[in-house]
Amino acid sequence: MSNRNRIAITALAIVISTFSFLLFTKISRDILFDGLSFCSSSTGELYLGSAAMMTSAIITGFMAALLVIRDNAIPHLVVSGVILVKLYVVVSCVPWSSPFFYEAGMHLGMVGGIWIGNFGAKKFPLAPV
Repeated sequence: MSNRNRIAITALAIVISTFSFLLFTKISRDILFDGLSFCSSSTGELYLGSAAMMTSAIITGFMAALLVIRDNAIPHLVVSGVILVKLYVVVSCVPWSSPFFYEAGMHLGMVGGIWIGNFGAKKFPLAPV
């Protein structure tokens, strides 16, 4: 694969994985669990909502690794940066609906989910080489 194709595929994977991550987390947090919040959601909703958010991150990491044909981790770094910027925005700008430890744990868990998805794609036997 030429460098030009590798750069184009990496850029495409960054765009697709970032938007899919934002879409999956929006669906998980706001549609499936109707505005998941530490203060207003039940314990069961928090467990299931957190698991859904983590699953969204794992699927995004898996998909990004398959898009770049397990070649590099640049899309994962970019999506991890997006998650950390989102955490910063939530903490600094948005009126808090959840305690800091919950938001920080959720966002750092999603960063871990991105990298778990990357690892899973690299170990997936049917992935392109």
